[in-house]
Amino acid sequence: MVLAVTTSVDLGDGVVVKLREERDNESVPLRTGCRVWSCARLLSSWLASPAIASTFVRDRDVLELGAGVGAVGLTCAALGASSVTMTDRDPATLSLSHANAQINGHYSGVSPCDVSVIALDWDDVSSYLSDETNGYGLIVAADALYLPEHCASLPRAVAAHVAPGGVVVIACGLRRAGLLEELVAQLRECGLGDDLDVDGNALALRRDEGDDDAAVATASEHAHDGEQIAAAGGYVLITARVGEDWTPPSALSREAVREAKRAKEEEEEEESLDGGGGAVKKVRSAAPTAAAPAAASDDDDDDDDADILSEVNSDANSAMGDFLDEFAELDANDDDDDDDDARRRRFAANAASSDDDDDHDDAPEWPPYRVVVAASETATSSLDPATIAACVASLTINGFVVVEGNGGGGGRIVPDELAARAKDASATYLHELLANGVRDRRGLDPCADIFRYAEVCSRARGGRRYDVTAERRRAGAAGEGRGPASAAAAAAAAAAAWDALRVATDPFVTPILAASGLMSPDPDGGDGAGRSVVTAVGCVTSRPGAPAQRFHADGVKRGIVNVFVPLVHVTKLNGPTAFKRGSHAWDHDAAYLDARQRKLREDAEEIAPELARGSLLMYDYAVVHAGGGNGGDADRPLAYVMHSRAGVEDTWNFPDESVWD
Repeated sequence: MVLAVTTSVDLGDGVVVKLREERDNESVPLRTGCRVWSCARLLSSWLASPAIASTFVRDRDVLELGAGVGAVGLTCAALGASSVTMTDRDPATLSLSHANAQINGHYSGVSPCDVSVIALDWDDVSSYLSDETNGYGLIVAADALYLPEHCASLPRAVAAHVAPGGVVVIACGLRRAGLLEELVAQLRECGLGDDLDVDGNALALRRDEGDDDAAVATASEHAHDGEQIAAAGGYVLITARVGEDWTPPSALSREAVREAKRAKEEEEEEESLDGGGGAVKKVRSAAPTAAAPAAASDDDDDDDDADILSEVNSDANSAMGDFLDEFAELDANDDDDDDDDARRRRFAANAASSDDDDDHDDAPEWPPYRVVVAASETATSSLDPATIAACVASLTINGFVVVEGNGGGGGRIVPDELAARAKDASATYLHELLANGVRDRRGLDPCADIFRYAEVCSRARGGRRYDVTAERRRAGAAGEGRGPASAAAAAAAAAAAWDALRVATDPFVTPILAASGLMSPDPDGGDGAGRSVVTAVGCVTSRPGAPAQRFHADGVKRGIVNVFVPLVHVTKLNGPTAFKRGSHAWDHDAAYLDARQRKLREDAEEIAPELARGSLLMYDYAVVHAGGGNGGDADRPLAYVMHSRAGVEDTWNFPDESVWD
């Protein structure tokens, strides 16, 4: 019986890293890497010392080797590291590291530290990451010295990944005679001995403070973590620094790692081909093609095509089929009636948009992401089937879709007067929250600090990007009167303006969501279209000088679609949102990625569509995206209406605590 046990590492000053372990029973781990051992606790405490944290950890890119559950890596993330990459070769430990990163809030675009979990085998150079980075400023490893072979493989992994001017910190609980001496010798052999120190006093169990000390308690649970280490010499801390002119040995160079990866990929591809070509073909054809159906009919692998499209639910398949049929009929149909002319103009605009924005040889494999709505459709607030099908194709395959009218005035999805009203109301409410709430009541600097409240969030230090929302999980609405009178009035005006946008966009959004099947309780669409509910409205405002975001997904739950309504024209100057095409279909919960999956993500096309005021940008909550930097001299406000499948809600991005509490 496997037990999931929750523990924590207390770093002081209220900073706590929460960790999940898995054990066969209350005291025995499922595998040695599936729990936090005393050595990791001691190293975490040592790193948390203010002088050490500021010198070794803060603002560095950190690599943890042999991460296990990720205790030391997540400690570095909590202490101000710029990024943390936790690695191990065991899928069970990688899964726990991934879960613990998520538990500590590192996967929702909130954390200032970029945390990732990747498989890395010290003995397999093809698994090394040094071909993709300039190295890591800090490399940490805790309790990674169990077997004689580790004495050679760990130094090789360190030497391949440390950056010029970087620091290496290895904490060992001694269990076997001779291993420490061999490890130090191999570190020197790899060129890491010029500034190397071995300290036998830096890490020690504080038994005089009683069993309440977490490291003491952990060591007491298992003989090999307590008695064996004590008998063999205790704990040792190894630190090493490399110079600014550091280069790894030639056998561990970036080019050597790249060559090892190429050889491994060729070997894997040969094995896949030997096992049947279908699997390889499906990976390469993961993006359904928008070519004419006749091309598909010439393909002998109908089963493969069915498997590919099965990733999109049945309702979406039907809509996509209608879309492709009409696309193929454009050249063959010479009828000049108004409906066909409208379709021809719409698809011509799509093709032009795709050609302009997608300078890639494989662009035809993806449906157009921009759908132009005819004036007759905006005038009646009713989309024709071809428009719905085109929108569904992009939303379900690309992960996002731009829906826009054919011009100004009455051709916009959202009338100018509604957009102007929402812009003014959003700006007024944001000013009240930042000036009266964040600055005056909370004592924070709105332009520099990170903060998360029920009404407003700024998720990056100095980000100058603010997400303002109507409070979601409270009994009252945003206009219920919280804060000073001016703030309550501004909240009510903003909530009313955002609701007006919801009403205006519903006739366009609802049929697209219904046809997409994303709101169906059944991922395969077997329970019908399902229904969506609006779970949030608000506005994201990017101030002049706001830097670009890191790529991230807002969440991983199926059944949430966000609808952005730009309240100003969004151009390359003021920062359009960039999307990784098709990334909503990635497994964001994967503990680690193999070479083929990494290549798929590395090669993902990035699209940053410019937007007209009053258009719609709909995107799947799981699609990977990044807000652009605002290089203009004015705010860039994007109102949003979040649609969710019944029973599904984003409960992460906004906490319950009010800025006015």
